[in-house]
Amino acid sequence: MNDQSEQKLQRSAVQWVGDRILGLSAAALTLILASTVIGLFAQHHWVADIFTNLRMQQVIGLIGAGTALAIGRKWKWLAVALVLLCVHLPWFATAFSSASNDAESSQSELVVMTANVLTSNTQHDEVLKQINSADADVFAILELGTPLHLRLEEELSSAYPHRVTLPQDGGNFGIGLYSRHSLSDIDSFSTNENTIKSIGATVKTDSASYRIIATHPLPPMGQGGFQSRNEHMQILAQRVSKLRSENRDMPVIVMGDLNLTPWSPMFQKFETDSGLTLAKHGNGIVPTWYTKPFFPFGLVLDHVLLSDDLRCVHREIGPDIGSDHRAVIVAIADKGTE
Repeated sequence: MNDQSEQKLQRSAVQWVGDRILGLSAAALTLILASTVIGLFAQHHWVADIFTNLRMQQVIGLIGAGTALAIGRKWKWLAVALVLLCVHLPWFATAFSSASNDAESSQSELVVMTANVLTSNTQHDEVLKQINSADADVFAILELGTPLHLRLEEELSSAYPHRVTLPQDGGNFGIGLYSRHSLSDIDSFSTNENTIKSIGATVKTDSASYRIIATHPLPPMGQGGFQSRNEHMQILAQRVSKLRSENRDMPVIVMGDLNLTPWSPMFQKFETDSGLTLAKHGNGIVPTWYTKPFFPFGLVLDHVLLSDDLRCVHREIGPDIGSDHRAVIVAIADKGTE
């Protein structure tokens, strides 16, 4: 009798746990359904935009909830989860481009890096280690403060003699562009916010010239920040489009912390309006912002975008350098060298 009671109690406990898991899975699915519907208005409101930038987290939630619902044989709920997966997964279709072999990667003509180092970050040794490890021809430093600016001037003046730097200590929008090669037609410009500068310059190597733009719009927190970021990206897209129309033979590279993931329709709009495409190479879902403590909290916010006469032959995400962002390093070649 005692054994039967114990077995009955165990079955009840298992049933209770199972019911709680199914209840939580159904609740999670309801929240994801609501966020998916809200995301349809991403071009109009900052909250909706946030949900589209969280597509990866929603997919992870759908896989977890869907698995639990399948085990619990909750077929109607599972059908909803599958429909939502069909909505979100196509956004990642181009994130897994095939990797090039080593021979192809060795044909790269230019290596660029963008790194948001965080103004308050004091781990300057780690930043320098990342720069030296990347061995980029050109790199952009975002959130460049005076202490790091002076350190880079001291350490890198011979390796990167050509640079444009606009350090800023009172905010998070200091910026610098560093190059091994000569820079010409240098232009530090504002888009829609007078206190936020982007840098444009023509980089001339032994074999080609490239127009490079480093940029960092406001984060879309609140409707004001959302509208500012969108205006920044729209004005920048127009600027790039004009550059390409005036000089079709000049390849264009835009890089920086765009405060925008590729899963947002606003990112697609920038690609369409500018004529640029995201440099991706087999690891397009690796987060670059807030990758700690683990992947599901991270977002892909830092990017390199290329004009249609360039191709990405290698892309990697850097290690922790004391910032809330990771660097993005991209090796680029002319499409004619394929």
